[in-house]
Amino acid sequence: MDFLFSGQRQRIHPPKIFAEGLTKGGLPKEGFGPSLIKLERREDMERRPKVLIFGLVFLAFLGWAYFPNAQAAPAGKPIVIGYVGNVASPGTKPCMDIQKYAVEEINKAGGILGRPVEYVVLDGKGDTSLSVEAARRLLMEHKATFVSIEGRSEICLAAQENSASLFKQYPHILIFNGPMASELTARIVDNYEKYKFSFRDWDPEPAHYSWLENIMGGLFKKVIKAKRLAFLWEDLAWTVMWRRGIDYLKLPTWEEVAKQKYGLEVVYSKAVKPRGTMYLPILQEIAAKKADVIWFVSSWFTDTEVYAKMWADSAARNIPTYLYGGVAQTHDFWRMTGGKALGMLTGFYEGDIPYTEKTLPFIALGKKLGIPLQIHVHIAYADIYHFKAAIEKAGGTDDIEKLIKAMEEVESIYSLGKMKYETRRIKPFFHSRVLCDPNNPYYMYPGYYLLAIAQFQKDGKISWVVDENGKPLEQNYIPPAKLRGQ
Repeated sequence: MDFLFSGQRQRIHPPKIFAEGLTKGGLPKEGFGPSLIKLERREDMERRPKVLIFGLVFLAFLGWAYFPNAQAAPAGKPIVIGYVGNVASPGTKPCMDIQKYAVEEINKAGGILGRPVEYVVLDGKGDTSLSVEAARRLLMEHKATFVSIEGRSEICLAAQENSASLFKQYPHILIFNGPMASELTARIVDNYEKYKFSFRDWDPEPAHYSWLENIMGGLFKKVIKAKRLAFLWEDLAWTVMWRRGIDYLKLPTWEEVAKQKYGLEVVYSKAVKPRGTMYLPILQEIAAKKADVIWFVSSWFTDTEVYAKMWADSAARNIPTYLYGGVAQTHDFWRMTGGKALGMLTGFYEGDIPYTEKTLPFIALGKKLGIPLQIHVHIAYADIYHFKAAIEKAGGTDDIEKLIKAMEEVESIYSLGKMKYETRRIKPFFHSRVLCDPNNPYYMYPGYYLLAIAQFQKDGKISWVVDENGKPLEQNYIPPAKLRGQ
């Protein structure tokens, strides 16, 4: 007998017992009658269930082998996480994109406590009133449990008041993604019941005194060997305390710290608009003052790429500039400046230093997705997993008091260190991300954040000039004039 299997003809032979039990004429031999044939059929039928069971077990094993991490699809009422920000901003859009991806990862892994997570972005266009309205819609229409607000202090303050008015009817957690204004968390100490839902995933202004040793002591004094310092300040609320000092914490101005602690002479200091400033005349003045280094206290909102282009063609082009924050923290800055960033210095967060076991995989992920990874983008991604940990600790989202308590208590590891919120009710550190000792803001806790500093060198290559432990690497630094001559 011939049968066709997978396009090939195969010959099937009769069972041996039948071949031996038939005469040449095809009749049963003596002793090989119907009773024996029935017995053979019965034994065959008894074997079939066993074969079927074995086959099913084998198929199940194959499924486990090929999909060992398969998770049941999340089900039930979605947990809604929202973000309000300017979708056209190069500082905010990456935060939204990376959080969206984190939510997709969580849903593929089975959701949170088996529930799906829904991620909603609403465009505030960088405007305070539009951002407040967007936050209101997230709560009232989308029933969001977590609402993140882009890191503009004035927008966050207004959104906080909006959330306070809606909290009883729409319980939720409000996250400030990257602003510094002390008032955001100082007011939680003054009126906990009104603002207890508020958390800042970044640090208030006093915490950044813990950065000064790496920058002034390490970079300026030991790497550049500077004696004369020029300050440029982004003229927004977040730099005011550093310019005026913080009386209630007995913290001096940064200019005073530079002089008194590090022996740096401040020869120039000027506040500039975050966008649209004509930097050339300012740089001319700095060159005339014979500064050894320029510290531009910038943020993700500052047009540092415009500054870099003007600096490279100015009288101050051989005076190294250290940029405090913004897109300079990524490889993308080299492209944005057309290579004019040659010789500039910055904190950098797309490098090869494994701050934690999650650093290098996350940087590879950012590269794969085409998302530039400034500090607050690392933190935005970490926020989603911190929310997840808090929900799991609270046992769900139904009890907002438990959820707030869980947000205070959980600690997670992310790509730049540890993520934990300060629970001591000390202004303005309470409900801010842990970075330094509130009783000694000059002291940075080990493991919570690491400030390595890099220089853009030939062809956009990154060279570390201060390592993650604050050790100066002066042998890696090349003055801008020498770099241009290479």
